[in-house]
Amino acid sequence: MIFHKLSNSIFFRFALVFTTLALFFTGCADVSEEEIVEYQTINTESNPSVPGFDWSNDPLKVGINDNLLNSKMGRDTLDGIAEDMYQYLHTMNTIDSSDWIIHLSHFPMHRYSDTSKLNKQFTGLSHWKEKGFANRVGNIDIQYASDWIFEEDQMVALIGHDIDFYQDFLPNFEGNPEGMKFMLEDKYGRGNCTYNSYTDIMGNGDSLLVRNWHAHAYTNTYVLCNLDSLHFTFLPIGFQKAAFGAQMMDSETMLTLLRDHRELFKEEN
Repeated sequence: MIFHKLSNSIFFRFALVFTTLALFFTGCADVSEEEIVEYQTINTESNPSVPGFDWSNDPLKVGINDNLLNSKMGRDTLDGIAEDMYQYLHTMNTIDSSDWIIHLSHFPMHRYSDTSKLNKQFTGLSHWKEKGFANRVGNIDIQYASDWIFEEDQMVALIGHDIDFYQDFLPNFEGNPEGMKFMLEDKYGRGNCTYNSYTDIMGNGDSLLVRNWHAHAYTNTYVLCNLDSLHFTFLPIGFQKAAFGAQMMDSETMLTLLRDHRELFKEEN
């Protein structure tokens, strides 16, 4: 019993690392370069236990809510951000080796040089998926966009959006999914997370156990752009907790963007 509890505790500590948009918060266990190459050359197979998720046709939606939108940037720019954010999240959803290079292209690499650690993140994600655990974003509804703050080699903005986030527990998952409740509520707020468990009947008549956590909440994402391109990269709220967090943007930039967003919502309420 003690071993079982310890195993669950270790799993959930690792699982939290991969909670939505937090891929790069912490490192994974050391993996040899040979293992990394193997993961980069073998595609991840689809799994029918994720309801509504077709690996070849991701139902992810990233949209701009014109009725609620409060934006300080041009619509063409915001449209470009939405398109790049779709690519960023879609390639996170699939955990597919052929998509990983695209995913990394939406990480601010101009501020970070150690790609080997980022490749190990993919190894960790693939490992947990094989164990029956995967994160997935289903919907982004953009409602706020700040003005840009210019730094020496980049410009930074903040967007605010609703998010539908899922943690899927596949049939081979050996643990108690309900143990993720407090971790998710800490990130998305108490009352914003729902646990689902039901049996789905496949087209061939086979039954399939479906288990997931679904979080629906409002959150923020940082958008970064190198000054010589309009290719957008993304960082989640809380990125500064990572060892390399201080490299990503000036602390004053981060605080200014958060303060402006907070003051705006105070005025509206």
